[in-house]
Amino acid sequence: MVRPGEHVTILTYSRMRYHAMQAAKTLVNKGYDPEVIDIRSLKPFDLHMIGNSVKKTHRVLIVEECMRGGGIGASLTAAITENFHDYLDAPVVCLSSQDVPTPYAGTLEEWTIVQPAQIVRAVEQLCQKLQ
Repeated sequence: MVRPGEHVTILTYSRMRYHAMQAAKTLVNKGYDPEVIDIRSLKPFDLHMIGNSVKKTHRVLIVEECMRGGGIGASLTAAITENFHDYLDAPVVCLSSQDVPTPYAGTLEEWTIVQPAQIVRAVEQLCQKLQ
């Protein structure tokens, strides 16, 4: 666990951990309390830690750099839904890179991968019912 929180579980790994932490700072300033978990083990998933977080926050946002189709996020969504469905107050949301080859130019790359502002918007939508 990178950051404990109460309102939403953000599951991420690799480079997206830094984007999630940037977003968490913004979210805290807006009154949200996100829990951020760096999934260090992609196989097997640490379902014990993930489950404890889901039971506490009841909302999950997965943030990954790979593309949505066939990505880790899809497997993680399935595992969470199968094991912790009764604890969820909203569907699991997954933010993934666009389904295009990642461009080499940095400015174009920013348009294809998940950015902190997108994470903030997704958490705000997931937590709308809190307010």
